[in-house]
Amino acid sequence: MEKPRIPAGSPPSNGLHYLPTRLLLRCYRILYHFFLKFKTISKPQNKKRHLLPNNTDPEKASLNNIIARPTYAIGVDGWPVKTNPVHETITLASLLAASFPSLPANISYTTTPPQIWELLRGNIWNDDPSCALFNDSNPSHNHTFAFPPGAAWYKDFAWAQVFGSTRDGSIIGRAHFGDLQFLHGMSCIAGEPAEETRDKILLWCEVMYKLSIGEGITGEERIEDVKIQRGVWRLDSFFGEDTAPDGERTLGYLLARGSGYEGLNLRWRALGSVLHVVQDSYAKGHTRREVVGSSEKWVHLGPVITFHCYRGQNGSQHKSYDTIDTDNIDLSDLNEFNQYWGVRSAVEACARVIKLWLAEKAWEDGPARELERIFRLAKGYTPGDSSIE
Repeated sequence: MEKPRIPAGSPPSNGLHYLPTRLLLRCYRILYHFFLKFKTISKPQNKKRHLLPNNTDPEKASLNNIIARPTYAIGVDGWPVKTNPVHETITLASLLAASFPSLPANISYTTTPPQIWELLRGNIWNDDPSCALFNDSNPSHNHTFAFPPGAAWYKDFAWAQVFGSTRDGSIIGRAHFGDLQFLHGMSCIAGEPAEETRDKILLWCEVMYKLSIGEGITGEERIEDVKIQRGVWRLDSFFGEDTAPDGERTLGYLLARGSGYEGLNLRWRALGSVLHVVQDSYAKGHTRREVVGSSEKWVHLGPVITFHCYRGQNGSQHKSYDTIDTDNIDLSDLNEFNQYWGVRSAVEACARVIKLWLAEKAWEDGPARELERIFRLAKGYTPGDSSIE
C-alpha cells in the first residue's frame, strides 16, 4: 500500500503549529455556525406542501403515510457532526436480506465485527473519500474515529458548502458539492443531461464491482491506467495532475489512503462503495424516481426521473439526516423500513447486488444488467436540477 505524500510546503507536524491550528479551526466553526444561522433566517422559506388524499400524483399521494427525508447519513458521534449510521444500517440489513454467510440475525451497528467493518468503510468512503473521519494508524483496528471526531472532515465539507468546490479542491468538497456528486447518485450541476450522470455512476460501479471480485483489477493499478470507459468518461476524467489524489495514485490509495490496518480488504471496500451509490439513489434529495407501486405499507420506487444536485438546494432540507431510529430496529425484518421513503427499495436493490457478488458473478454475467436496471431512466426523464421533490 502506498504511503501518503506530503505536499510541498506543508507545515511540520509539531506543537508550534498544533495550537494555532486548533484555535483557527474553532474560530472557523463558530463563524460558519453564525453564517448558516443568518443564511437560514434571511432566506425566503419554502411553503409546506399540503398533500391531499385524492392527489393524482402517485408520488405526492404516497407521501401522506411515508416519512420522506432528503438524504441518508453515515454515523458520526462528534461535534459539529453528529449523525445516525443510516448507510451502515441499510448495508447490514441488505447483507441479512442477501443471506450473507455467518451473519447473526441480531447484528447491529455497535456489534459489527472488524471484517464486516471493511465493507462499511467502503460504504462510508463515498461520504468521506479522504478517510478524514478515521485514525487509520492502528494496525489492529479499522474503525477508530479521528479526534476530535468529525472535525477534519467538517473543515473540508463546510468550506466547499460555503465557497463552492473546484476540481483542484478537496475530494470531500468535490464529492458533496462538485464534479464527483455522482458518487451519491446525483448530477454534478443543474442542467447536466441525465444520460451523462448515469454514465458516470455506472462507470464507477463497474470499476468498483470488478475490483470487488478481482475481475482484471487488483487495486494496485494507477487510476490513470484503468481503461474502463462509459460514454466519454473514464476515471482519469476525474483524477489528473491537478487533483488530489492525482491520476498517478493507485486505486488502493484512493480507497484507503495508505491505511496501516493489517486486515485491509480493498475488495470489500469497493463493494461497499457501490452499495453507497445505490442507497443514495433512492434518497429524496438525490433523485426523483417513478412510483411503480405503493400500498399502505411502503412505496416501491422505479426508474429515475431526475438526478438532483446539491448546489442550489435548501441545505437545511437536504441535511435532514435523522432518517432511521438506528438504535431500535430489527435489521432482519424488512418491514421495519417500510415507513421511510426509498429505504425498503434501497435495501432490496443492494441485496440483489450482494447476492451477485457472493456468487462471484462477472460484471457482464448479471451485475451490469442489475445496476443498469437500478439506474434505468424513466420515460420523460429530465436534466439534473437542485429541487427536493
